[in-house]
Amino acid sequence: MLEAAERGAEVLREGGSALDAVVAAVTSLEDNPMFNAGYGSTLNADGKVEMDASLMVFPCESPRLGIGAVAAVRRARNPIMLARVVMELTPHVLMVGAGAEKIASKAGLKLCRPEQLISPRAKQRWESRTPSARSHGTVGAVAVDKRGAIAAATSTGGIAGKLPGRVGDSAIAGAGSYADARGAASATGHGEAIIKTMLCLEAVRPLDRTTPARAARAAITRLGKIDGAEGGVIVVDRSGRIGYACNAESMEVALFDPVDGIRALRLNARSEAIE
Repeated sequence: MLEAAERGAEVLREGGSALDAVVAAVTSLEDNPMFNAGYGSTLNADGKVEMDASLMVFPCESPRLGIGAVAAVRRARNPIMLARVVMELTPHVLMVGAGAEKIASKAGLKLCRPEQLISPRAKQRWESRTPSARSHGTVGAVAVDKRGAIAAATSTGGIAGKLPGRVGDSAIAGAGSYADARGAASATGHGEAIIKTMLCLEAVRPLDRTTPARAARAAITRLGKIDGAEGGVIVVDRSGRIGYACNAESMEVALFDPVDGIRALRLNARSEAIE
């Protein structure tokens, strides 16, 4: 987590964009087999990797809408980079499977064989049908840069043992990721419930009248009312204030700001958010 935060912080310190920062942070986590994203993603019912990712940025520097997402991709080492290709090089918002992977070569993004994304740990868990609750899950990042641009990015391998073709919240703008003039949010947790509540949109919507901490708590409270669904969300507003909340057993968060630098926290359902 600290390494990923440092990657994003380095971009911001050097005057880079919020979009570059969240992509750098999420790419670092996708490359780490400890997390359920990129290399190390959990396996579906057929023992295959199928990954989802999305990102949003406001304002968008191109004439295209500042959203890009991919779903059920199997050959992208870094699905978040492929989501960026969708945003920047196509007229579309969401592309899936082989269609999404086909545009990677046009952007100079290298693909790999699907089996190269299966980590020994993920394979062992699938073979033994060990629940993945103890493993780290979906990864995400939010950022504001010195020009005031705001971005969010989220990436996941999805639920362990899911049906092939299942797509969760991480590919859905407003659910797994969201950014607009008020702020940005990235979510983790029960994907179907997050989609039903549009968790990230709900966490960003009130930022013009409340703090990120309160907005995060309210969004998670609403999520928990759907069959006790568990999840977590990280939020940043346009002023750079940070908030987060979860109702799960644990969630890890790494933070960077110019005053306090980089630090990491382990949260639980009783953790207090930053005001």
